[in-house]
Amino acid sequence: MITLTDKEQANLMLNVYFKTQAAIEKYLGPDRLEEWTVYVAKQFSDNIRETSNSMEEIEEKVVRELAEVLTVYGSDYEYIKEDGHISLDVKRCGIFNYRGKAQEKGVELTLKLPCEFCTDFRNKVAEQLNVEGLSYSLHECGCKWTKTLSSKNENDQPLFYK
Repeated sequence: MITLTDKEQANLMLNVYFKTQAAIEKYLGPDRLEEWTVYVAKQFSDNIRETSNSMEEIEEKVVRELAEVLTVYGSDYEYIKEDGHISLDVKRCGIFNYRGKAQEKGVELTLKLPCEFCTDFRNKVAEQLNVEGLSYSLHECGCKWTKTLSSKNENDQPLFYK
């Protein structure tokens, strides 16, 4: 039996995921990538819904799960949750570095920037979960996401039911 270290396992999975995503983008092309984004966002939003106990937790996961993905890519970011607000300030997105290395190894990239998929995907996840007020801004090789958390609706009832 072959034994891989945790780092080797993570690198293998990241490589497979990245190459698969790049192949899907190439196969579908820019005109049909929307279909894939909606499909994947549905899978992610279903998982978030199934593993959350409140609307606030759902809202937080929409942003926090992006931070978790960025960790895998070795990104430099700051995630803050305080006083009912979340911010994710990505100073250097590791996906940019990873894309460059993958391209040097022959992986064909369809999208000019990873942001094209990432921002659309994250917004579609939020939309499918009825998360409003999620905002982002892009800057060179990074971005900033913000969200004010809400746990009650106008009738003071939980917004989420299992």
